[in-house]
Amino acid sequence: MYGKGLRLHRFMRDRFPFLRGTMRRLTWQAVKAPEQVFLSLFDTAISRAKGKVYVAHDLPMLPVALAAQRLHGGKVILDCHELYSEQAFSKAERQLWRSVEARYIGQADAVITVNPSIARELRQNHGLPEVHVVSNADRFVPDTPRNTDNPFRSLFGNQRSAPTVLYQGGLSSGRNLDTLVAAFSVMRHTDAQLVLLGDGGAKTMLRKKARQLSISDRVHFIPTVPQKQLIEFARWADLGVIPYQANCLNNELCTPNKLFEFIMARLPIVASDLPEIRRIVSGYDIGVLGSTGTPADFAALIDAALEARVEKAEMWQKNLQRAACEQCWEREGMKYLAVVRKLANDIGPHVGRGT
Repeated sequence: MYGKGLRLHRFMRDRFPFLRGTMRRLTWQAVKAPEQVFLSLFDTAISRAKGKVYVAHDLPMLPVALAAQRLHGGKVILDCHELYSEQAFSKAERQLWRSVEARYIGQADAVITVNPSIARELRQNHGLPEVHVVSNADRFVPDTPRNTDNPFRSLFGNQRSAPTVLYQGGLSSGRNLDTLVAAFSVMRHTDAQLVLLGDGGAKTMLRKKARQLSISDRVHFIPTVPQKQLIEFARWADLGVIPYQANCLNNELCTPNKLFEFIMARLPIVASDLPEIRRIVSGYDIGVLGSTGTPADFAALIDAALEARVEKAEMWQKNLQRAACEQCWEREGMKYLAVVRKLANDIGPHVGRGT
């Protein structure tokens, strides 16, 4: 029942995007136990999945992994990519997922998450003895000369040498992108160009806002590119921007993928002053942090970063090189493997229960 309903929901959502918010609210008002949706959807996979270690990627998949464990034996890892139950959901939906988290998280054999702040929240909220921290870092990319044509050059017309500020990721509401666009209408660096690389439901609104502010010639949109090309694109920018606001606890404590992508591209960062972003950007001294709550504040922050890059370019590049060597998957992946191997070794030679 739930599987068919979810497929219908996706069909309607994809064909009528303007109904997404309403459909989401109605869905979670009707569903009192959201884990049942995912258990129904993955029922066939659960019956067939025989493994030593099941990794649940984020909270909705934890009941699915635990169901497979009950049927086949083995161990379960919850891999929290974010503080799932504390996203910018409605109050009712947050409460639903908090309930799921409270019921199931203690049944996982190990919990992994992406930064110390989220690990602390999970430990304190659920009395967990340990939460492993594994940064969602990129694989190491050597700092080699650019080997492609500048992908932004054709966008800028006569401003080909203008400083480029890059945002890459989903263009969705709740990411403070409207404030970022508006900031470019009041910046002192009137030649600076904003590139928004990605797709999402907010793209039309952002284009309209740029037109209304008469800055369409300085705000440029590039469709989503394959993951492996993101770092190569970022290498051509002058600043990478992370505009998120603390509009929910999950955003307040985030370490988004783009943070590590910018580091691997050796791209100085201008970002909202949030705790975990501060830990890395200030810790390595690889950019500028400040208020991004209003267009004027955001504009002042970007202006300051553009000016700082002139005198700090050499130091920032040296620090970014160190950050790339330390904040890379070659290091972080070993931590992940250690957790998986320990659980797999604890099982012994027998996988399924009753074998």
